[in-house]
Amino acid sequence: MGARPAPSVSVYVHTLGCPKNEADSRTVCRCLAAAGAAVVVDPDEATHIVINTCGFIQDAKEESIGAILDACTRYPEKTILVTGCLVERYPEELQRGIPEVAGWFGLLEGPGGADLLSGLGLRPPASRRDALAPQRQIPAHRRETPAPQGGPAPLYRAPYAYLKISDGCDEPCTFCAIPNIKGAYRSLGRDEILREADALLAEGAKELVLVGQDTAVWRSDGLDLTGLIDLLAADERVRRIRVMYLQPEHVTGAFLEYMAGQPRLCRYLDVPFQHSDPEVLRRMGRWGDGQVYLDLLERARRLMPDVAVRSTFIVGFPGESDRQFEHLLRFVDGAGFDYAGGFVYSPEEGTKAAALRPRVGRAVALRRLNRLNSLLMERAESRHQQMVGSRVEVMIDSFEEEDEGETVIAVGRTAGQAPEVDGMTYIEGGLPGGAAVGDIVTVTVNAALGYDLVAGGDAS
Repeated sequence: MGARPAPSVSVYVHTLGCPKNEADSRTVCRCLAAAGAAVVVDPDEATHIVINTCGFIQDAKEESIGAILDACTRYPEKTILVTGCLVERYPEELQRGIPEVAGWFGLLEGPGGADLLSGLGLRPPASRRDALAPQRQIPAHRRETPAPQGGPAPLYRAPYAYLKISDGCDEPCTFCAIPNIKGAYRSLGRDEILREADALLAEGAKELVLVGQDTAVWRSDGLDLTGLIDLLAADERVRRIRVMYLQPEHVTGAFLEYMAGQPRLCRYLDVPFQHSDPEVLRRMGRWGDGQVYLDLLERARRLMPDVAVRSTFIVGFPGESDRQFEHLLRFVDGAGFDYAGGFVYSPEEGTKAAALRPRVGRAVALRRLNRLNSLLMERAESRHQQMVGSRVEVMIDSFEEEDEGETVIAVGRTAGQAPEVDGMTYIEGGLPGGAAVGDIVTVTVNAALGYDLVAGGDAS
């Protein structure tokens, strides 16, 4: 029997933005493979390059435009197609400004992005079920795979995968353009999520990371989020489940008790507080205040002393005074976040906050950001130093060579370290023979370096 002819369409997918975009790109890659295209890990090998963009804030928009222009410059002979949030926000402006792009496709709607697949000359899947079918021929590859502008490769050889459970948002945040881009909140159906999870597990995932604009309010077929997690956890292939993007008003005591009692659910709270001052939060359209947030954290830590907490904060929001910023610093100082990030407010057209005055000067906002991030790092380092000498379970993500191949170390994550956004754990030795990517090993923490941990000794 002769060799199977090579596909005439080979596609490199470059993903920018949040894990929700990565989940969309993975589904598209699966559909590309099912339609007979070759999904490649090197843009030099592709006939087509697909760029899945982010259009959330100004920095993300600039990064996406830079990636598009870079691809057009570096690969003039290839067909460049662009999709995602940036196209959804600015379709006409982009078409006029970058005529080198062959097609613009907005959000990845339909089964696996049917419009995008049609733009590639491929037949889209007949149904969402077909779009979610596992495709073992999708290449798995390592993080160091080259990509335009040094960005992330479209898929990773890693034991985790993002599982999107919802889209859109109904939160009244005055600074956020997501409702304008994505529309109203909608839960993906239970069966659809379970089929996607099955495909991810068949492709080698061990940790499922649940993502959405507000995962806590997921509902479908009479189930809430805890019921969905129970269904996912019943699959023996699942080693860990992690929930991201929990809005604080929806983190109930019942959910915290559930987290404490579900052994496959990471004791990890990703809760975007955004600020602590009551007046700033009111102008942001956010629920709660600093004291309410501290009470939430105290309740979580009482139930789960080992819980890890991540959050995000915005500085320089219109009208933020020096006094209100100092309120945020005091809150952060006492809250004890394991991981957190600060961002300068970005005025986005179409949002209520874009019309608010007075604006905080850029220089002032940047000074505040530096103070905030320095304090966040200082407090995180202090918490991680307290872990030295303790035994922790680490899922191995990869193996890396040091000293010109003479030393191999394992790189992984504790249950308190989410992929790509938090620190890593570096295991210097003592792994059991035959340890592989996706295994969970118990090791001793020897040192803490910023957000990262160094472990070693005898592992089990």
